[in-house]
Amino acid sequence: MGERGGDIAADARRLDRAPVDAPEPPTQRFTRIAILACLLILAVYTGAAVMRLQMGPQGPGEQLAWLSAPLAVAFGLGLLLYLESRRVERTYAAYADSEQRFRLAVEAARCGIWEWDLTTDRFFMSDVTGALFGWRGGVVDGQQVLDRVSAGHRDGLRDALTNAAIYGGFDVSFRVPSLTGGRPVWIDARGQGFGVSAEGGYARVIGVALDVTEERLAQARAQRAETRLRDAIESVSEAFVLWDKQGRLLLFNRNFRNFFRLDPAILKAGATREQVERAASAAVRQDIVAPGGRKGVREVELADGRWVQISERPTAEGGVVVTAADITAIKAQEEARRLNEDELRKAVANLERSQEQLSELARKYEAEKVRAESANQAKSEFLANMSHELRTPLNAINGFSEIMVGEMFGPLGDRRYREYAQDILSSGQHLLAVINDILDMAKIEAGKFALRFEPMSVQEVAEDAARLVRNRAEAAGLSLSVEVNGVPALEGDYRAIKQVLLNLLSNAIKFTPRGGQVRITAEFHDGHGERLRMGVHDTGIGISPEDLARLARPFEQIESQHAKTHQGTGLGLALSKSLVEMHGGALELKSRPGQGTSATFSLPLTQTRARRDVAA
Repeated sequence: MGERGGDIAADARRLDRAPVDAPEPPTQRFTRIAILACLLILAVYTGAAVMRLQMGPQGPGEQLAWLSAPLAVAFGLGLLLYLESRRVERTYAAYADSEQRFRLAVEAARCGIWEWDLTTDRFFMSDVTGALFGWRGGVVDGQQVLDRVSAGHRDGLRDALTNAAIYGGFDVSFRVPSLTGGRPVWIDARGQGFGVSAEGGYARVIGVALDVTEERLAQARAQRAETRLRDAIESVSEAFVLWDKQGRLLLFNRNFRNFFRLDPAILKAGATREQVERAASAAVRQDIVAPGGRKGVREVELADGRWVQISERPTAEGGVVVTAADITAIKAQEEARRLNEDELRKAVANLERSQEQLSELARKYEAEKVRAESANQAKSEFLANMSHELRTPLNAINGFSEIMVGEMFGPLGDRRYREYAQDILSSGQHLLAVINDILDMAKIEAGKFALRFEPMSVQEVAEDAARLVRNRAEAAGLSLSVEVNGVPALEGDYRAIKQVLLNLLSNAIKFTPRGGQVRITAEFHDGHGERLRMGVHDTGIGISPEDLARLARPFEQIESQHAKTHQGTGLGLALSKSLVEMHGGALELKSRPGQGTSATFSLPLTQTRARRDVAA
């Protein structure tokens, strides 16, 4: 490589003056003419001297003249030669200085000089060019240069050399891998062919090599950034379009084309904004100013019924960015809100009218309440009077009829008198029971029925109730059993619980055919709080589901053909339900026609302080 190191300056000089041959300076031509004139004068003078010597001897003066003339010419010639040498030295010094400045400028710009001899396939390079290839400056074979170039770029370099050999111009970019495994180098090589080859065309190509690695990396980064920008623009739900300062199309996304149903043939880079917006207007139903009058913002209804909000913002380069967001849902909400406001105004108006009506109703209610309280007071007074006026004679009737039935003062005579007395006793007792039920129901509804909570034996109250109805059950041909064992004591009103059991037993005996069974049960549940579950179960005629809903209401009766043969006011279940609820329990009826009825109620084992206070 070192044998051509000294030719680099010559390469630079050839590159510097290859395009045009500089004209010879006028002073240089004048000096050459003067020298030639002096030489011509000496030649003429020498010829004249020879001729004079042939003519005869010369005098002293003439000899001096002939001697001084050549000396003067020689002096003049020497002076001219001295001046010419000084000019050559100055010219060479200026040329060397220019060459040095050229080399420094080229190397500072990382611009290497090279020459490719196409006839010998030799490559001459400066130090900068050699550094780009990972070498030192000098001479290498052309094949070595091709081997250092990346495999994918070698064919391009060969084609550039072939074109330079024919047309002279050389311009190619290629990548050179690093010899140390580092970052590859991108080189832009530009040159011009010169010299004539034997086959025609150019014999050599001389040029410069530029390191464009940073430019290539910046270009790749910019390309990646542009790709990311395009991906981001495509991923947004809004329509996007960018115009330059001349109103020409630069960038858009798929939503912009879809929103306005634009033909892809129209959306080309460089298309005018007027042309694109004219095509987009076909998809617009109406265009209105955005609420609030914001600058650059408007709302557009599209032909397919969607609404979009279009915003325009200027860019730093003088262009315009236009975005269109789908606000169909917002518009639907605004319309719904408007309708709701209308409905609300109507509701307020109706409410005001209703308030007036409610005020009138409140006045009427107050008057009715006063009348109802007066009626309730009258009912209470009537029941109190009836309790006194009816119970007193009924007690006398029941007492005297019982004496007559028992014939305590002697026989009545005819047996029919005794039967009539028994009927009077039964009717009186029934009427007294009805009056007692009515009075108890009235007290419960008025909140004046007082309970006395105390510990009580469930076994005892069940057997007590069974004992009172056992004669009736046996007379009706029924089997009555008490199944209460191992249950804890209950805190409750003994008389009320007994009354509940008697009411349920009376219904069971009344509606169970001869040969049936009636059972009293009790069991303890410790699932959700300590509660006792008692019940009366029979194998009677049963109750239909539609009739179950009507039971346990005052004076309600099942109007079946069988029930019409029995007496009753329909207060038993209603009174039982109220008494159970006053204990904090619940009454439940289960029945199916022909399969009997189960009337059960659950009670807490202990009463709360609040319920005790109310009972007191």
